[in-house]
Amino acid sequence: MISVLVLTLMSLAFLQCEIIPRFDMRDKDGIIFDPIVPRAGESMTAKCTVVQLTPGNRKSVSWRLHRQNDGKIFYLATNNDVFQFKNPIQRLWAHHELNSQDWYLHFDPLDRDDIGNLTCFLADTGEEEVSLTRYLDVHSEPIILESSTKDVEVDIGESFNLDCMAQGYPKPNISWIRADSKPLQGGIAKFNDQRLMLRNISMHDRGVYKCIATNLIGSGSEWTLKVSVRFPPSVKCQESVGQAPNFEVDAYMECYAHGYPAPRLSWYKEVDPNNPTALIPLTEKSFKYKFEATIPEPDVCTDCILARITVINVISGDYGTYVLRATSESSLGYMSEGRVRLYQTPECQQSITNPDNKGCRSPPKLN
Repeated sequence: MISVLVLTLMSLAFLQCEIIPRFDMRDKDGIIFDPIVPRAGESMTAKCTVVQLTPGNRKSVSWRLHRQNDGKIFYLATNNDVFQFKNPIQRLWAHHELNSQDWYLHFDPLDRDDIGNLTCFLADTGEEEVSLTRYLDVHSEPIILESSTKDVEVDIGESFNLDCMAQGYPKPNISWIRADSKPLQGGIAKFNDQRLMLRNISMHDRGVYKCIATNLIGSGSEWTLKVSVRFPPSVKCQESVGQAPNFEVDAYMECYAHGYPAPRLSWYKEVDPNNPTALIPLTEKSFKYKFEATIPEPDVCTDCILARITVINVISGDYGTYVLRATSESSLGYMSEGRVRLYQTPECQQSITNPDNKGCRSPPKLN
């Protein structure tokens, strides 16, 4: 009886002292990466080592990846079986030799989106997980994401933020410039990491902006966007134009209409010098007038229209004040007017003659 009791106690002691396998932590990182600095587009091997394995205690090791950028969790492999990243072209392999303490996971190539927590864990330990996790810091040159601010339209006087969302490791540095090389407005435009803050926006802030992302791996990733500033129309005209009557020559008058979005343009003529609001609309149907509207070169003006009215075959009844009205297409219906006066000169003004005319000729003789 005593011997049986002794054997029973020894068996219990053996069970209590059963060695539980664990992962080797002699290296401070636990999971070994080769190379030490993984880079996107290159190959990388991760190794986990299990210690305290007994000859009859075989274990399976699985791998999972918790990606940082999209938060997805992928169960990658168990022992030699791979479950992910096999289509359209396989870029992941797992390897383990029987009775070996080492388990390998091989990426070829690494993707920039593989950045995140890589975990190896014993697959058959029941509810209590035995695992080892290391951050897989995939080094990659910056890219700027589609979630960055695209072309925008803002009202004059408003404030607005431009966001440049970049991805890469190490964390990219973001810089902002104007594509036209104009300086960012001091006190109005400010940096704050990925965000450019525009305050009290004026017409000077319109234009093309670039954000540039750089890090130690690479540089040159750029994002370009256009900032358009909505503002009410305004009109600036020549003060006056002179032409002699009855020479079968024309006179043309010019105005610049500013505004964004481009305003709707209409020409009028004053019918009462003492009442500036008494206007009659002018149309090309009368064959007396010709209207033109062109967009000048950017070095002349921005968000403006050069509007020209040609008075054909000037006669005495054509003299007076002509009005260009610019009306905003927005729901607010802003409106602005500019005036130019056509006056009589004693001599024909060849310099403003329309190229289609025959030139200054003597007026026809009266019988």
